[in-house]
Amino acid sequence: MKPRIGHKIIFSTLTLLVLIFIFGFIYVYYSDQSPSQIVAHKTTQSYAPLPPPIKPGANAPEGVVVESLDTPVTPGSNTSMIINTNAGSLCSILVTYNGIVSKDSGLVNKQADSYGNVTWSWTVPSSTPVGDWPIKVTCTYHGRSGVDISNLQVNPIS
Repeated sequence: MKPRIGHKIIFSTLTLLVLIFIFGFIYVYYSDQSPSQIVAHKTTQSYAPLPPPIKPGANAPEGVVVESLDTPVTPGSNTSMIINTNAGSLCSILVTYNGIVSKDSGLVNKQADSYGNVTWSWTVPSSTPVGDWPIKVTCTYHGRSGVDISNLQVNPIS
């Protein structure tokens, strides 16, 4: 009795799968046996250290510079702002939507770090109308104040 072509195909396929499995097992077994042949290239990248912070004098003028502002945003999304001022300055932020000051927990008074940086992150309420809304940052250092007023652009959700 002659084997049919269908039986030959099934037998050949099964034989091929068994051989692939056996050679795969042998490959994995022997590749784990010689880890010394595997060469790992560790990339090291050196960065120049930050310069030491300079503490401003008591008579230093106070200013506020916006380093970054994540805008435009959509209602319900998160945003952030980074400013630079004198190290040690006490800074406040007011974000106003439709004449109402935001009460988000991320919008609290902060003291500038030793490099004069302050970062705020907050969530734009999902009910915020489309438009440009003012962000007022005020920093105070030894009785002197600096102010910046920027705009947060709120776009419709696409």
